[in-house]
Amino acid sequence: MYKYLLFDADNTLLDFDLAEKQALLETMSLSPLGFTEEIHKRYHVINDNEWKRLERGETTRDRLRIDRFSKLFDEFGLDGRLYCNEIADMYTSKLSQQGCLLPFAVEVLENLSKKYDCYIITNGITEVQRSRISLTPLGNYIKHSFVSQELGWAKPSPIFFEKVLEYIGDADKKKYLVIGDSLTSDIKGACDSGLDSVWISSESNPLPTYRIERLQDLYSILD
Repeated sequence: MYKYLLFDADNTLLDFDLAEKQALLETMSLSPLGFTEEIHKRYHVINDNEWKRLERGETTRDRLRIDRFSKLFDEFGLDGRLYCNEIADMYTSKLSQQGCLLPFAVEVLENLSKKYDCYIITNGITEVQRSRISLTPLGNYIKHSFVSQELGWAKPSPIFFEKVLEYIGDADKKKYLVIGDSLTSDIKGACDSGLDSVWISSESNPLPTYRIERLQDLYSILD
């Protein structure tokens, strides 16, 4: 039934949690704040909240890039305005060097690309996402990567998905399957756009068409 598989990148194919921690460690170790597990946990929460705000249209990508560090420094008693621009630039550079993959990501894409046209759809900063993907073998099995900064719209906006379908050149939505870990970004965007979806999660929710716990469980749906 499906011809096109649209894979989210972070925490679907790429191990973003590991990449984030390593990039943050390298960045904060050179900052006045330093790096601790507590700082890592707080940054993770702040960053996640900022991306959720972006999904809802409450902030911009440029503001997100700065505000997540400004808020982190402020929480730990340092004036974020004194450091956030330099730290944001350094973190972006460090994160772009992280090509961490999740287990079975390459194997699943290699197998499925023999039968389906595979694409990556990701929210994020172009230089970061394209660099991280280029550090992996994923490019051997995907037709194209769509990054929200380039498209001018972020998931879950239906306009993001409209632009993806326009690029691919096939308007038949029944041929598309969105695969991702984010209910508010990947799955909501697919649902609002009239596309079937697979949610990679141990939780249950009626929104996605399918739910799987591991990427390799896709075989049970597609084979």
